[in-house]
Parts: sequence; C-alpha cells; structure tokens
Amino acid sequence: MTGTGGGNGRRTPREANTPDRVRAADILRPTFKRFVWHTYDNLWLLVVANLLWLLLCLPVVTAPAATAGLFNLARKIADGGPATLRDFFDGFRGHFLPAIKVGTFTLALASLVWINIDFYSHLQGWATIPGMLLAAVMVWASAFLLLMHAHIHPLIAHGECSLRTVLRKSALLTLDNPAFTIGITVQSLSVAVICLLTGLGLVLVLASLLAILLVTGHRELLKKYFPESPESDEPDETRGWRDFWRPWQSARKP
Repeated sequence: MTGTGGGNGRRTPREANTPDRVRAADILRPTFKRFVWHTYDNLWLLVVANLLWLLLCLPVVTAPAATAGLFNLARKIADGGPATLRDFFDGFRGHFLPAIKVGTFTLALASLVWINIDFYSHLQGWATIPGMLLAAVMVWASAFLLLMHAHIHPLIAHGECSLRTVLRKSALLTLDNPAFTIGITVQSLSVAVICLLTGLGLVLVLASLLAILLVTGHRELLKKYFPESPESDEPDETRGWRDFWRPWQSARKP
C-alpha cells in the first residue's frame, strides 16, 4: 500500500497512505461502477426490499427503522457476502432506536431551519438586509444538513448507535470530503431523477438503489482513511458492458 504505482514514481490513490492524496474522482468512479454491479447481481432482492421498505414506511413512525434495515441489507451486499431479506429485518431490529433518534432529530432540525429561513426572509424595514443575510446562512445550513445525509445512514448501518457520534462523524466526513460528498449526492439525485422518469422505478427500486450507492460510496471512502484495511486490497470491479449483456460469459460470478 505504500509502494510506488508503476514505473513513473507516482503513487496511486490505493497506494497513498495519507487521506489528502486521494481525489474525489478516484473514489466516485469505483463507487459508481461497484454500485451498478451490486444492483445487477442483486436486482430482485433489491426490488423486494424496496417494496418491503415502502410498506414499513406507511406507519411513518417506523420509516427511520425501515431505512436502517434497507441500509443494513445494502451494507451486506456491498461487503460482498451473501445477503438475504433477513439482513433487512436484522437492521430494522438492531438499529431501531438509533434510526428513530437520528430521524427525529434531523427532521426537527430541518423544520427549525426552514422556519427560520421563512421568518428572516420576511423581515421588513431596517431588519430587511440583516434578515436576508441570516436567511442565507440558514439556507447554507440546510444544504450542509442535506449533504450530511450521504454519511448518516451508512454510519448507522456500520453500527454507530450514538446520536452525537453519528452527527459528529457525518459532519466531519462532509467537511473533510466536500467534493466527494457533493459528487455522490449528485449521483444520488441523478438516480432519483431516472427512477422518477421511469415511473415504475420510483416504486420498485429507488430507495434500494440509493442505499446501495451511499453504502458503497461510504465503503470506498473509508479506504482513504484505512489504507491497510482488508477492504483496501479487494480487487477492482473488472466486468464491463459485454458481461452486462452476456453474464454467462463473465469470468466473475456474482
């Protein structure tokens, strides 16, 4: 991991032993490729899990726990192990309280921020300019809170139970990796738009796809901080379009 990459004396991102040597693009590219193949290999499981997630979101109060279950299943898939619906229910039960606490807190915080935006933006007279400035600060705060969600659910899926720890780590990861966080958020929004345009994808796979993408991204990001971990030495995804259309000819089995 600490040697040189090739004969030019440069170290590749996987060989770098300090976080600042890894560019966002070097994490986003393998993230999206692995996401595509994780989806391809587990499509029917993801469809069933997505429908189950929708069903468990109907009571509203169980929506955070259902999301935790979905992300736990996504983590098992991203780790490369055998994954079943049991992993969904294990995540639902095991992360129930942390997910409820984080979901309630972030919803309350987002509501408070937007109430403040509405209040400050409608100030009149001498308070108009200060109000607009404060509203702008609140808008940036809401954008930061949105970006933090790229890390919040994967952290819970990896066993973080403390509300303070989840929020602190997600904030620090966002601050330390703004380009990656923005990039994977854009990827997530792109996936959501595609599912929205297809209509059926919105119901069948949207939540599952977002869970797979964010968990895969989180897993790739951690390699930046732990270059000596077993995950950092896993082989790159080498399958291409030929394997996509002719899986029986693929040298790598799902």
